[in-house]
Amino acid sequence: MTKTENRRDISEFLCVYWDAESCNPDNWEYQPSTYGVVGAHLVGHPQMKLWEELNSNWQNPGRRSGIDIGKCREMRADIEQNGINYKEGSLIYWEADTSNKINAFHREHVSSELDIPGWMGQAMRFDSQVAKVRFACKSNNRRNLVHSNSSVDDVETSVREVIQLLGTYTTAAIQAEVKELGEHLSDTTRDTICTRIINDFTFDKKMTQVDRYTKRSADAIPVILSRIDDPWVEEFWNDPDQVTHMCYTQNFDQRAGGLIAAAYQAASVPGPLNIIWSVPVPRPNQSLDVLRQRVFTFQLKGLEDKLLKIHHLTDHHRQFFPWNHPDAQHRFVAQHKDEPIEVLIKIPNRNFN
Repeated sequence: MTKTENRRDISEFLCVYWDAESCNPDNWEYQPSTYGVVGAHLVGHPQMKLWEELNSNWQNPGRRSGIDIGKCREMRADIEQNGINYKEGSLIYWEADTSNKINAFHREHVSSELDIPGWMGQAMRFDSQVAKVRFACKSNNRRNLVHSNSSVDDVETSVREVIQLLGTYTTAAIQAEVKELGEHLSDTTRDTICTRIINDFTFDKKMTQVDRYTKRSADAIPVILSRIDDPWVEEFWNDPDQVTHMCYTQNFDQRAGGLIAAAYQAASVPGPLNIIWSVPVPRPNQSLDVLRQRVFTFQLKGLEDKLLKIHHLTDHHRQFFPWNHPDAQHRFVAQHKDEPIEVLIKIPNRNFN
């Protein structure tokens, strides 16, 4: 069946901004797409659809904050000045069996202001709710149009919805989903989304972690500390009289400046420097325990060796570094899936503390 054969009476769609040419699906250069989403299917061909024929019974997780009024104003001004742009504009989508709108909310809002009775659109069916959420997010992302792409919150909400529907998660799966649904976002933004989702799923008892280990970057540590009741948090992290420092040990040499600055602050008190650590995810030939011990026996000792040599000091002076103070209390955040996230882990700092 051709687009023309699928055409309906256009008289009920005609208005100041929508003429007969706009109502002809053959004139629209936009081609309906599943956007590569597995389990998403086009039903029939493009056709005009009245807004009153569509339902709002499904809340698109990819529009977490609702419509963008500023973008609606921009869209309205474009329509008032240029009319309906069927050369560059895109279609709306709805679910064939329920007539629920999937991604038409901004255009519907503008249409209500301009008395536009309907829009060119495409019916869809989905094999699963996961496919529907993925499609709703991806179909919102187009470049170089007067259009509202999925925001950071929109992408994050959609990814959460998809992974929660699956019930289990891995870091790689979350990263892949964020990249797929947030292809228009920067790498840094996508990394931030991944970190937030992984942090939250760590505390979600309904979600099952598949990964044996979890990366806890510098951004993750304060979030974890804000959500657990381990005594160390109140006695040291939240105590203004204690000097504390957090350190993610990947690229340790780059962390040296922050450690030295924190040590100087502790030495000025004078008192101990208490450090909360996280380590990189172990490689197949490594163990988490060994990586944690190496923080003190190799990485921190290596920094001490350099400082001692610079100042022509002997090994005897090693004990005077604030992180080696006998009262210093160091902890590691949980990173193994069998370690309770609520409990911080103590590893002895050589023979110092």
